[in-house]
Amino acid sequence: MIFIKNTTIVTQNSKRQIIEDGAILAEGNKIADIGQSAKLEKKYAKAKKKTIDGRGKVAIPGLINAHTHAAMSLLRGFADDMPLNDWLEKKIWPAEAKLGPEDICRGTKMACQEMLQSGTTTFNNMYWQPAQEIRAAREIGLQDFVGLTALDSGGMDIGPAQIAAEYERLKSKTGEDIKLVLTPHSIYAVSEETLRWCKKFADDNDLLLHIHLSETEEEVKNCLAKHKCQPVEYLEKIGFLGGNVVAAHCCWLSEKEIKILAKQKVSVAHCPVSNLKLSSGVAPLGKLLKAGVNVALGTDGPASNNCLDMFGEMKIAALIHKWDERNPAAADAQTILDMATINGAKALKIDKNIGSIDIGKQADIVLIDFDKPRLKPRHNMVSHLVYAAQGGDVCGVIIGGKVLL
Repeated sequence: MIFIKNTTIVTQNSKRQIIEDGAILAEGNKIADIGQSAKLEKKYAKAKKKTIDGRGKVAIPGLINAHTHAAMSLLRGFADDMPLNDWLEKKIWPAEAKLGPEDICRGTKMACQEMLQSGTTTFNNMYWQPAQEIRAAREIGLQDFVGLTALDSGGMDIGPAQIAAEYERLKSKTGEDIKLVLTPHSIYAVSEETLRWCKKFADDNDLLLHIHLSETEEEVKNCLAKHKCQPVEYLEKIGFLGGNVVAAHCCWLSEKEIKILAKQKVSVAHCPVSNLKLSSGVAPLGKLLKAGVNVALGTDGPASNNCLDMFGEMKIAALIHKWDERNPAAADAQTILDMATINGAKALKIDKNIGSIDIGKQADIVLIDFDKPRLKPRHNMVSHLVYAAQGGDVCGVIIGGKVLL
């Protein structure tokens, strides 16, 4: 048992309840009880447990990075200040083609350590060498949605036969901590035939699909020229879309496409820092939320963001949409925190298990040190988490009832 006492709990439960001077009891890998510290301390006085004094700290659910490329930590700072296509085709893909299995493992471990230290407990990844990724994520202790990547260009050819064989080889290694996902890179790097195959394979095996979509204006223009429709329309036309799809970026969407995403129950992984750094665009967050689309938050890879700090991602996400919509009330702090926690869990179809601090859910808990001048006075905990806190303020991480930091 782990007993966290004397802390403030930002539960992110259905009522978005905040418990002052609260306590959390974790038994095994689950949250067994939540309540006022004095009451729970008395209730479990005789129980054998590890006690953590949370005085001056705030407990939140583990953060969920809905879109990243972990092993690209090896390419951090390698190709900065370039347009996306040049960045990808002239620098990144040629460099990645030279990476071996041990490189992928080390790069993923480095990313996992960075995410752990900044409060991320679950990440949705798109890369190759999935066996090495599993090895790295398990060694650090993060929960990983491991991508089985489809790619028809960029110097690599990863098609249906290779993906199916990899799935058969790796499915026995999955569990609560590791899940396999099909990750066709994009509509411009994967053929229509392979996209259709990915959809059928994912549906047949109850897998998520994770794809880059409408990231740049050029992608949209090329799709119009080639398919006579926009990217979301194209994917709907070929039957790819559905509730198991996580679409990353979605910066260039028409009103019609937003309605399609909502109708098809597609989740969007919003990556504002990467989109700004590559000058790709700004996702229409307000319109997506108004339409009822579930929007989660991701960092993208360390080569296009340069860090994996979800706190930094939250702040930038809040700020750019206030300007983009010319409305200081847009993208309020609670909405942004939802995107980094419960919305991410919904996107990955695990919101019954993680995303909030609730009795019966997995004990994924992050402690933030609020005993710092820039996090005082404590007028509004959620506001401070989004606008003032940083990944370096994380002082404790529990994943599945295990203290990892």
